Amino acid sequence: MQEIQSNGASADAAGIVHPDLAGIFADVFQYSGTITPETSPDDIPRWDSLRHIALVTALEDAFSISLSMDEMMEIHSVRDIQAVLARHGV
Repeated sequence: MQEIQSNGASADAAGIVHPDLAGIFADVFQYSGTITPETSPDDIPRWDSLRHIALVTALEDAFSISLSMDEMMEIHSVRDIQAVLARHGV
């Protein structure tokens, strides 16, 4: 079942990825492949610990949010990113 957020973005229940994430992944990881909810560091060679910090910073900047250390550590896939964003109302 697909859940629609108040801002019109779709949650990933139906395999849909937030439209801004592809651009963030392109900027942070220089990645131009398909992004799915299952996309993880196993799929993106440049997604290492240093780039993970850059990803968190990019997410915070793009969505005007501040992630806790627990939320930063929780991110292991695009699905995890979307869950964190949903908790922040994105």
